[in-house]
Order: sequence, then C-alpha cells, then structure tokens
Amino acid sequence: MKKILISIACVFFTTGLFAQLQLNSSGNVGIGYTPSSSYKAYIVGDSKIADGGATFLVTNGKIIFKANHAAYAPLEIRANSSDEEPTFAPTDEGVGFVGTSGNPFWKMYTENLWLDGSWITSDIRQKENIRELQSSLESIMNIRGIQYDLIANDQSKWNEKKKIESEKLRNDRFGFAAQELVDVFPNLVHYDEEADQYSVNYVGMIPVLVEAIKEQQTQIEELQAAIGSGEALKGASVTTTNPDLLSSETGTSSLYQNAPNPFTEETSISYSLGETVGSATLFIYDMSGKQLRSYNLYERGDSKITIIGGELDAGMYMYSLVADGLLIGTKQMLLTD
Repeated sequence: MKKILISIACVFFTTGLFAQLQLNSSGNVGIGYTPSSSYKAYIVGDSKIADGGATFLVTNGKIIFKANHAAYAPLEIRANSSDEEPTFAPTDEGVGFVGTSGNPFWKMYTENLWLDGSWITSDIRQKENIRELQSSLESIMNIRGIQYDLIANDQSKWNEKKKIESEKLRNDRFGFAAQELVDVFPNLVHYDEEADQYSVNYVGMIPVLVEAIKEQQTQIEELQAAIGSGEALKGASVTTTNPDLLSSETGTSSLYQNAPNPFTEETSISYSLGETVGSATLFIYDMSGKQLRSYNLYERGDSKITIIGGELDAGMYMYSLVADGLLIGTKQMLLTD
C-alpha cells in the first residue's frame, strides 16, 4: 500500500496541472511553474530566502539582499525593464559600500566614463555652511605628489596571465602618501581602524587644485600689471650681472621657458633681444610678487642666463623679461631640494 501511495504522489507532482511544486523525471524542481530542463530549480513569482543573519528577496523586478544588522544597509538590484536600466544601489534605509578599505577593487569598468559613466552627487541644495576655500595655493605647495609601485600581493595561487597583469597594475602609479596628506588636508584622508588602512579622496582634491590655479593666475596678472606700470621694478634684494656688451643678430624680443624645470643645481633661461633694444632686464620674483633678483642683459639676439639653485630657497618662482620698459613675458620655474 505504501509503495502505491508514493507512486501516486510522484505522478501528482510530475504531471499535476495545478500543483505549486512540480518535479520532472530529471529531478528538476518547478515552483509556480513547470520544471525547466535547463535549471535544477525554476521559481516564478515573489521569492524569499532568509535565515537568522540575512534575507534574500526577489520581488517586483528587484533583487534585495538585506543583512539583518543595524550597521549594514540593504542593497537593491533593479532588473532591466522598459522604463528603467539595471541598477545596483542602496535602498532608502542607508548607504551602501562597494569594496572595503582592506579589500578594495582593483578594476572597475564603465562605458564612456567621461560622458555618463561616473557621477558624484553635488547638488547645492544638499549643502549648507558653504564657504570659500582659503590659501589653496599655499596648501598645495606643502604636499608632495609621488610616483610609486604597490607592494606585490601573494601570487602563489595565480596563473601566469594574472601575474603579468598584476605587475602592470601595481607599477608606475601616481598619487599621494596619505600619512603626509593628512597633515595638510585631513578631510581628504580616511583611516579604517579595523583594516589599519589609510585612503585618500582624490576627487575631493579637484576643487582645491582649481582654486589654487585661480589664486596663482591672480598673482600672475597682478605681477604683470605691476611690471607694466613699473611698480614691481623697485626694491628688494637686487643682484646684477657685470656688463658685457655684445652685438648679435637682429630679431624680435622673446622669453623662453627655463630648462631644466624643475631644477635643483642650476637652470638656464633663454631669451632673445632685438638689435634695436636699448635696455633689457630679467627679473626674478617669489610667488607673492617680491623681487629677488635682477639681471641686466647686454647681448642682442639669442642668448641665455644661468640661475644657480643654491642662491634661492626651494620653491616656485616667476621670472619676467622687460625690454625698453615693456613686459616681454613672464614664466614660472620650480626649484626643488
């Protein structure tokens, strides 16, 4: 009698038209739908899998994984539909994380990143206590950009292709040392105590760089205006070269970029003076506009002057060429330790 009942049950689950749970001859299960020959389980309709620590929910075109802990936000995966693209996002209850400080992603791919692949919320309506950035240029001068290689991970279980790719990814990187940056921009550095790991908000550095460039441009324009009016040609630590009057080829006056730049030991500033120029001077200023050096120029045509690094402190400088009272040009040079 027991064998007969079991056979009847198997026939019911296999062929029953209204059964919620169906089992086919291959052992595949269908819940709310006829079993598929391609999948061990085929479930149609809202579904929920839960235990004491997490819930996995499929409902209304969404997949939601929720850790049952106040410290973690539920995550939501929206399926593609006619009016919505696939989306992976935290739900309204909190903020989600992709990767951790101690376990970050090495690669993230996106289509047309420069157009629409990556956006950071920056709506002014979500901001308060807005104020101008102060002393951006001074702060930038106190940080160090570095080129570096990441320490290699354990590659004992990697295949040769992955090892080669890893070497390419970890070498010749550009960035900052977080432990140095935190002294100047503490708000751009995060320390994860659990992972004992420092991280840098590189995107947050962009507004600082923008304001530093604007601040520097203002200084350059003020200096150019002062040189044009003759105000900046007065006072402060003047050193002149000895006259050595020579004649050279004709031509218009020009000022060129020093080389090398940056420099440590010495650098050469090239210039060209027209034959009809009566007097010409090369001036060196610090970034505040204070005149530090002046060099009377006597050669006409193409020439150059050498600046000795030991005569100045490490830092950013500007130099200007003035011929017959007219500003020919202003450029920047960087002296390093």
